[in-house]
Amino acid sequence: MSLSPTVPRRDRRTWVSYAQMGAYGFFVYALGASQILLREEQQTTRTIAGLHGSGWALGIVIMSFASPRISARIGRGRAMRLGSILMIAGILGYTSGLPVMFTITSVVVAGCGGALMVAGLSAFLGEQQGLAAPSSISEANAVGAVAGFLGAIGVGIGVSVTLGWRPALWLLIVILIVIEIWRGAQAQSYDLGEVAGVAGRWRDLTRLFWWSCLVMLPAAGIEYSLALWSADLLREQGGLGDGAASAALAVVVAGLVTGRVVGGRIAQRMDPEKLLIAAFALSGAAFLVVWATSNVPVMLTFLFLTGCGIGLHWPLAIARAIRAVPHLADLASAVGLLCAGLAIMTAPFALGALADSIGLRTAFLLVPLLALLGVVVVWRRPIRNRGVPATT
Repeated sequence: MSLSPTVPRRDRRTWVSYAQMGAYGFFVYALGASQILLREEQQTTRTIAGLHGSGWALGIVIMSFASPRISARIGRGRAMRLGSILMIAGILGYTSGLPVMFTITSVVVAGCGGALMVAGLSAFLGEQQGLAAPSSISEANAVGAVAGFLGAIGVGIGVSVTLGWRPALWLLIVILIVIEIWRGAQAQSYDLGEVAGVAGRWRDLTRLFWWSCLVMLPAAGIEYSLALWSADLLREQGGLGDGAASAALAVVVAGLVTGRVVGGRIAQRMDPEKLLIAAFALSGAAFLVVWATSNVPVMLTFLFLTGCGIGLHWPLAIARAIRAVPHLADLASAVGLLCAGLAIMTAPFALGALADSIGLRTAFLLVPLLALLGVVVVWRRPIRNRGVPATT
């Protein structure tokens, strides 16, 4: 009996792509959990510390312009491998113990590598899976969320046992090397569809595609604001200590895992547009409860529910961008990442700057406002499935 066209097909290339998304998620949430600790080491304000998140986003923006051409020139698989190399270099710099400008620059390098990896694997899964792309990309992001959970927990455990936060990130270097060994010499097998010939042109992107990119702003802005600052909220509003607050960030990531695993199954049966609206509504409403209380068990419970909603934001948003222009998958993925990068660059930094001036709790009202923006845009400009077949 053949599988439904909305059920992902998983071969070695699929699993390698999932693993690489896992490495990306590990770094993002280890970065969020370690940022408080690095800020205290470097004796900086939240505004300056927030530049690490902005640096990560700047790397994404830079590589978003370059990744379609890099993929067209050297191939998508080799571009993904180059992304791993850049991320390794960035991690080494971030954990070096050097001054703040060097660590920020290192995060820019890691952001370039992460963007190259994610743009490549999103485009590959979009081409390989066809109608199953929303579900497959959700699965990839579920792996990223699980790895992010481990990254946040790893930082917390390292601090608790006095090893510090750096060993968790050094472990990620080993993981990235193992992934590239697993990929082996078959990098050219990722070069499906448009990447085999052209990078695509921005003027070929449709108006509907640009509306889809607007959804990237809340999809990325909410997730990364919580990734980089929710530990501070738990420490300040809930009264948790440094190690406990960093480990409690894992509650958000547990929600991401749940949302992406369960959401990937729901996406096989439900209109992805309606599912994305529901996800934005859940994350915004649940976070308002977190914002309104200082009761730690209630905060953690509703942070988990917030994470469940957030878990579907990015995979459904990037899948719908590719769905808008399926013949330009690499360009669509890269431009979508560019818009996400702009959100990552501005939203966490704005939240940190607002926290310094008006208080962290008030600044966090940015999160439900972004969720409302997501609901409105998806509702007003839906993108339907176009019956794109899977590719081998």
